[in-house]
Amino acid sequence: MLFRKSIFLVPLLAISNLSFSAEHVILISVDGLRPDIINQLGKSELPAFYRFRENGVWTDNARSDFDYTRTLPNHSSIMTGRPVMGSAGHGQTSNDMPPAGMTLHNNTGEEGYISSIFDVVHDRGLSTSLYVSKDKFVLFDRSYDSEYGAKDNIGEDQGTDKIDRYSYLDTDRQAGALISQFVADMQRNPSHLTFIHIVDTDSAGHGDNWTTPAYLEAVKRVDSYLQQVFELIDSSQALKGNTAIILTADHGGIGRAHGDAAEPLNHTIPFYAWGSGVTKGAELYQLNLDSRHNPGDGYPNYQEAMQPIRNGDAANLAMSLMELPAVPGSVINASQDLKTRE
Repeated sequence: MLFRKSIFLVPLLAISNLSFSAEHVILISVDGLRPDIINQLGKSELPAFYRFRENGVWTDNARSDFDYTRTLPNHSSIMTGRPVMGSAGHGQTSNDMPPAGMTLHNNTGEEGYISSIFDVVHDRGLSTSLYVSKDKFVLFDRSYDSEYGAKDNIGEDQGTDKIDRYSYLDTDRQAGALISQFVADMQRNPSHLTFIHIVDTDSAGHGDNWTTPAYLEAVKRVDSYLQQVFELIDSSQALKGNTAIILTADHGGIGRAHGDAAEPLNHTIPFYAWGSGVTKGAELYQLNLDSRHNPGDGYPNYQEAMQPIRNGDAANLAMSLMELPAVPGSVINASQDLKTRE
């Protein structure tokens, strides 16, 4: 199944007055990825994952949202820098296909706009893309489309549609065709901010088990997708040397499920970064001893003074790598103090 929104991306000359640590950021969420399986398979089976670890910064002990280890709630956090619950939360608790008219802004029944990474980037004249392999991610395209997106009050008016290119493509619950489409699009007209959702590991976990050969094969397949992304960057004059990748997950899994947020195998996730603005071969907690605490086997809530690295850190890390301000209303990494270099 395929849905694509056609666009004309912003020419680079239009933003030549801006400076970047990374001119392009690719934010990848691998749905249902357990970091212990990365360690189990090792470098020979997963060269791309280990390229992050050897040539970027990484931890295999990041955390999902405290209250929810489900797909839509956690992806909402990754895009907005907000927890699910609380006065500063985005409120997206449903993990179901959103009904017509449902957005992040109205899903709680309260008034208020939930800003995202797409707002920050688009409103500054830069291009954005969203590639997904689950149809319910239409929630995000709808939330930031021409009808529901906020007015642009920053500089020249770029309009209310915050996501320039939206592609939903799912072939047998795998993201191979989606990645091929992403590579072709980026070769032709690279986007400044791209969010990619990869479904394979979640499909294998639910369909079989999170530790079966089918799941291990799904992790290897994801590595092959990452290899394609690295090859794209390495071979592109427009991307090489000025692109960063952030990789994380929405949740892990155990048995054939991941709904219990207190279960360590559900809430323990990877968080990797690589590329422009990122040092080589550093463990993320060691880089951030003054601002983040490695929880070990713990399950810290949002009231802890020193927070673990969470998937919600990705939103404002992406913004800081692009030297852009934090997402309005965000509270996770809102000070942009998660460091990726000394």
